[in-house]
Amino acid sequence: MERVNQHPETSTDDVTQDLPSRLAAIEDRPLEERAALYVREHDGLQGHLEGGDVPRASRS
Repeated sequence: MERVNQHPETSTDDVTQDLPSRLAAIEDRPLEERAALYVREHDGLQGHLEGGDVPRASRS
């Protein structure tokens, strides 16, 4: 599965461009693997979206 690029210079359009196909790929996985893959996808998207709000050096 492709990891979400968490660089702030990457636009949200770039990050979400293939989101439907990544989610479909998760749905095709065995049930036992899905939760971890959804968490990883969520964390990557959240990191990208919050990355523009707070400079990385000041995060705790």
